[in-house]
Amino acid sequence: MKLKNLFIGALMTVIAAPAMAQAPAIDEVQKQAAALIKAGNADGLKDLEKVNKKNPTGLVSIAKAYLAAGDVANAEATAQKAYTFVNENKKATAQEKCITYITLGNIASAKDEAGNAVSWYQSAMYADPQNPDGYRLYATATSKSDPNGALAAIEQVRQNRPDYPVDLIAADIANGAGKPAKAIEYYSKVKLSDMQPYQLGAYATNLYLTQKIEKAVEVAEYGLTVAPRSATLNRLAFWGNTDLKKWDAALAYADKLFYESDSVKISSDDYGRKINALRGAERYDEALAELSKLANDPKMPKADQLFALKQIAQTYSDKEDYANAIPAYEKYLAAAGDKASATDIAGLGQQYMYYAQQNPAKKAESLMKADEVFAKMAQNPDPATAEYAIYKRAQVANQMDGGKGLAKPFYDKLIETPNCNVARLKEAYLYNISYFGNIKNDISGAMPYAEKLAEIDPENPVAKQVLSLKE
Repeated sequence: MKLKNLFIGALMTVIAAPAMAQAPAIDEVQKQAAALIKAGNADGLKDLEKVNKKNPTGLVSIAKAYLAAGDVANAEATAQKAYTFVNENKKATAQEKCITYITLGNIASAKDEAGNAVSWYQSAMYADPQNPDGYRLYATATSKSDPNGALAAIEQVRQNRPDYPVDLIAADIANGAGKPAKAIEYYSKVKLSDMQPYQLGAYATNLYLTQKIEKAVEVAEYGLTVAPRSATLNRLAFWGNTDLKKWDAALAYADKLFYESDSVKISSDDYGRKINALRGAERYDEALAELSKLANDPKMPKADQLFALKQIAQTYSDKEDYANAIPAYEKYLAAAGDKASATDIAGLGQQYMYYAQQNPAKKAESLMKADEVFAKMAQNPDPATAEYAIYKRAQVANQMDGGKGLAKPFYDKLIETPNCNVARLKEAYLYNISYFGNIKNDISGAMPYAEKLAEIDPENPVAKQVLSLKE
């Protein structure tokens, strides 16, 4: 379960749009041809073709019926007859030529002949500039190979047919081409009420992917008034509200996604976000129950089980139940083995530190345990990890200090560390100033550390105060 990385596939696979525009109503010739094809009536089809031999629109309708039935060969043969007619007959209209070329383009597309399909759609564009379908299909076919050219073709429709819903078609083209900013630009020009659910899902997804979270939630929530069982829209409303830390709304949409959406496939990210929302809402026991299911489900991948074990520990920590957080962290680290990161190991040490503050009776024991964790980390060959571990040992020792200066060796080691983190270095200087000034009552001993602190933090009030005592 990879909570840090958005499982975008979970969004994108469920917003696949249908054809870029709905097909026109099937005409009577196509209906007749479809019935004859279904009945296997070859003679009837021949008769229908004869009746329409001088009617390219009728021939195209028959070809479309064949194509819809998956008979590409007869579709192409019939469409070619329409093509011969419109090219040999001077009285053939622009509209007849256009629909013929479009049909041949669709047939080429069905044959996976992308180049031929594009050529036919171009011919349709030139044959009848007033028919937007040629432009639309050309743009759809070239949206990935030439997205700018595809959008330019759609923009041409705006000039030829101002009444046509260019922005919505252009938005779908840009979305299919993987151009989220452009898709948002076009979708934003269209009323939400004029969009289909898949378009609302695409719009909201592109908004989400470009971190326009509030707008994405707004669009998704509107879409759910139209399509309340949409997995895409419920997921976007859930994820968006989680990101906005609107926990109650997020959990409400999580329930709709998990239990009231059609054809939903729950992803590991969905589980992770639901658990985050439960923790955010301080519904810790519910989060622990969900995590326990994941951790103990033998069907779950090992990585997801490890994720659940780690999140159980973190949930106990969020709950400030450190007595349970500590064994939960230990269980996770044991299961993770070599896969446990330095950050994971540090998490255990931090739980001991928290527990020491929460339970004074076990303060010394807990701090000793924390120091053991960080002492092992300090042996890590990675300089950054070792430096962090030394810093944490200094903090642990400081909590155990009781005015004894137990933390000084660790802070001194930080001071000696090349390129030490500046914030940690400042803390080390401040500790030594306090050590010499308060424990040793030796202002002269504190002075060098005040000077070094002033070099990296000239306005530091402690450094200024100590340096003002310099003789």
